[in-house]
Amino acid sequence: MTIKLKPKKASAAAETPATAATPTAPVSGGATIADRFKLDAPDPKAAKASTGKGTLITVLAALLALGVAGVLTFIIYQHWEFLKSA
Repeated sequence: MTIKLKPKKASAAAETPATAATPTAPVSGGATIADRFKLDAPDPKAAKASTGKGTLITVLAALLALGVAGVLTFIIYQHWEFLKSA
């Protein structure tokens, strides 16, 4: 997703006497700032299906993390059992 920068220029009709005295005054306002930064939405037709390789890596990493969490839980429990009798 990219951000498109669109420069805005003040129109002659929007000028007030205060801004007409200073023609180089920047255009202010939240709507102007928000309007400058538009997100470029990706094309939904160009969406790619997952290849399966990434899914396999994700599942293996999740299983590895689950195994590590189980081992650490066992070690902490054994340590608690050891300290409980002291």
